[in-house]
Amino acid sequence: MKQDNKFPMTQSGLEQLKKELADLETTKREQLHERIKHARTFCDFNEDSEYEAALNELAVVEERIAKLEYMIQQASIIKATDNDIIEMGSTISLYELPNDNIETYTIVGVEEADPSNGHISYQSPMAQSLLGAKSGDVIHAATPSGSRRVKIVYVS
Repeated sequence: MKQDNKFPMTQSGLEQLKKELADLETTKREQLHERIKHARTFCDFNEDSEYEAALNELAVVEERIAKLEYMIQQASIIKATDNDIIEMGSTISLYELPNDNIETYTIVGVEEADPSNGHISYQSPMAQSLLGAKSGDVIHAATPSGSRRVKIVYVS
């Protein structure tokens, strides 16, 4: 679903990326520059593992900053438009058959996915099973542990 180099995400996902970017550009980058400066004061650049480690970590941070800047520029905010049909941005409550478990998920963009907190990527097999379904439907949802039969209880 990532078309035309766009990154679909919710508004809160975009805000989280902006917060991470600000933290990396200020706090983390500054800490690494201080670490490098400190390591330079007493090292042989050819043999100092602390200096090399700090440079490598700075490179990783700079790469993440560049990726976040690009993703923020290319963000496409998703909003659920039809409260009855599951789409990106929908929050869904599922009743797992026959186990009687009720689970709630929100279908989000790839970068904001956090399954342990109920945020699943629209690209995940579970979300792909749910997209297009509606409240009251019984479907077979794909999960890492195999297919599960679920009833969609609530869509918002």
